[in-house]
Amino acid sequence: MTLEKVIKIQADYRDSGLVERIAASFRRFWVDIKWMDMECDSGVCTIYMSIYDAHNLGNLDLSIVTLSKMVDIDFVEELEEYEYKKFEMNYKKSKKFEWGVISE
Repeated sequence: MTLEKVIKIQADYRDSGLVERIAASFRRFWVDIKWMDMECDSGVCTIYMSIYDAHNLGNLDLSIVTLSKMVDIDFVEELEEYEYKKFEMNYKKSKKFEWGVISE
């Protein structure tokens, strides 16, 4: 069984390597990225992405918490109830991670 989660990331844009650093933090734990949508406005980027654990290693939560501790990342939210349409995201419930602290 494949576990899949949709997350929202807010990050400060300082160079074009932002997306590469985010992707590398998931690949480090063998977590795959299914799709990604990114919008940047005045130096602040909002990124929606679907991640899944194809190898069933149980590293999804660890990779999300590790991502939330990166320097450029303001916060990471795990969206629980979401509806995705092309370039449009609506969600009802979320869990927010800031520097490894979980808040709902």
